[in-house]
Amino acid sequence: MSVSAGVTAAGAVLVCAVFLATIISHVMPPGPGRRLTEETAIILGFAAPALALLSPWLHDRLWPPAAVIAAGYGGFYLVRMRQLRRANRDGVRLLLGLDKDATFGELWQNAEGLEPRPVTHLGRLVIAGAAAALIVVGYVLGRYDTALVALMLGAADTTLRPAYHRALVKRVRDIAR
Repeated sequence: MSVSAGVTAAGAVLVCAVFLATIISHVMPPGPGRRLTEETAIILGFAAPALALLSPWLHDRLWPPAAVIAAGYGGFYLVRMRQLRRANRDGVRLLLGLDKDATFGELWQNAEGLEPRPVTHLGRLVIAGAAAALIVVGYVLGRYDTALVALMLGAADTTLRPAYHRALVKRVRDIAR
């Protein structure tokens, strides 16, 4: 990928992030959908500069896509955890995607539904099977690097967001006391 194509792609990702954060999240009704669009916007916003910088190497090596994923999810985690440390009752409502006028019962209900459940043995088998299938398909199609990047993206999404969600639920519980 050329530098100009990479900068164009990064610009498009950044436009998508801004569009999600400003228009889509405000049009969505309060709740999980709004929270998800805001979280996705933050991840895309942090990934865009890394995408622009590393675009010449995206198809040649495995580390640039991993760096883009790390920048996106790492930035998300750092920003949201900082916001969470400073959040009061109103701040927690906003982090959950609720209005400031939401009752504490609504806040509690959304927080309880957000807490990740432990992965069962069957769930672990399904995840391992999907990872193995992804690697086999990538090898057969000659895109082994793409399959590994997809695995890295899945690992980031299944570890960082749940860790943040656990911390958010803990903060809601601490505020309730």
